[in-house]
Amino acid sequence: MKNGKTLQQLATEIQRQQDAKRDFMIPANRINPFVYEKEMQLGFPIKDNESELFTGGLTKNGHIQLGQFCDIPKKYYDAMLPHPQLLTENVKHWLNASSDNRMVRSLDGKVRAILSDKYRRLDNFDLAQNILPMLIDANTEVESCEITDKKIYIKAITHKVQAEVKKGDIVSSGIIISNSETGHGSLSIKPLVYRLVCSNGAIVDDYAMRKYHAGKVTESNQIEFSNETLRAEDKAFWLTVRDLVKYTLNETTFEKIVESMRESTERKIEQPDKAIELVSKRYLMTENETNDILLHLIKGGDLTSWGLGNAVTRMAQDSASYDRSTELESIGYQIMQQNWN
Repeated sequence: MKNGKTLQQLATEIQRQQDAKRDFMIPANRINPFVYEKEMQLGFPIKDNESELFTGGLTKNGHIQLGQFCDIPKKYYDAMLPHPQLLTENVKHWLNASSDNRMVRSLDGKVRAILSDKYRRLDNFDLAQNILPMLIDANTEVESCEITDKKIYIKAITHKVQAEVKKGDIVSSGIIISNSETGHGSLSIKPLVYRLVCSNGAIVDDYAMRKYHAGKVTESNQIEFSNETLRAEDKAFWLTVRDLVKYTLNETTFEKIVESMRESTERKIEQPDKAIELVSKRYLMTENETNDILLHLIKGGDLTSWGLGNAVTRMAQDSASYDRSTELESIGYQIMQQNWN
């Protein structure tokens, strides 16, 4: 499993972001793009009487979502980035033509997300406050955690719940909780199986439970949202999420997953090169990833679906991106469930 932040580092960053972020609901045609210091920035009123303005640049994700909302092809949008005046003129035209409201999320003075007015904020601060105490009560240890531009990840293990997949190959029960504040997926709770012999983590999508960032249309008369309003609205919601965490850590669920893993140890791979080629094509692996899978499969010496899946989860530890590493941990479990002959 890829190393990320310590739990203390994660908590510090969550608190920092909580203090530094601001959320707005604004009609798209009141958003004013302009050029400053050779880049396009956005400005819009954050008071009804327009006495106070927000002005700031955009993150990479902010640019992507603005281009999508304006229906500007990404290739053309990216080509305009070095030409901010041209980009500003294009964006301004399409914003002025829209009658929609947008939820604009900012962090550290930059627009990080441009979302629908139906987007429901389920934020990392509240997730940590509600979920971390429960994980402690469930005798889990946070093995790895991280907060990226796209998501937060918390991966916790309980070594009190273990089983053998095959002789001497022991796995522990765990859970992964992920969430995005910027439109990159739902709040997700999934079982995680931790392999002791190599610290691999396999994420089980089959038992995933999700809470989507979807709600009713937010009234546009509240231009800037307070954190107090957000917490009051979602108190009952977080109680439901805590119930989902309990279910995911259920021993019965773990036993079902382990049994499927035992079955994967019986699925022999007759042609490893062909199997890896199929994996590479199906899951859009890079050339480096494909080569590393082969290397770890050879080192492991286990030519079964179990061995191939573990080669992928082992390769995940070396990924430069925590987001990609976590994706590969899900792919590894999917590979275990298939016959590659």
